[in-house]
Amino acid sequence: MSMHDLIAAVRGWRGPDPLPPLRAADLGLERFPAGAVLLQFSSVGSRNCRDSLNRLSEAAAHSRGRVAVVEQSIRRSSALQTRLCVRFTPSVYVIAADGSIVHHWPRPPDRRELAQVLAVLGEGAPALAGIG
Repeated sequence: MSMHDLIAAVRGWRGPDPLPPLRAADLGLERFPAGAVLLQFSSVGSRNCRDSLNRLSEAAAHSRGRVAVVEQSIRRSSALQTRLCVRFTPSVYVIAADGSIVHHWPRPPDRRELAQVLAVLGEGAPALAGIG
């Protein structure tokens, strides 16, 4: 991305170019689940990362196996981390069954936000993440 593209994206003139779909192998999977993958980049010993991962696991537990959680440790040389421009943890991505990234949070997602994104993908109702 050029400096002009970056400035234009910040000013809202043009959004950043979308990333091409990921492959299941990029995440260490044989295939994507039928619903979604919740991908989190984490730092060792981070309480925020642990709390976020617990929230993702709770949401996936209510999906009848259609949502999987994948955790990646943040490293300097990770190709996937570089491709997604991950700089901070936790960074959470929702990846659809076709490998497209449908949502990203540069922080632990709120339960309601997570439930809404999964509901749009057809992987649960708002009650999914413990919301009544």
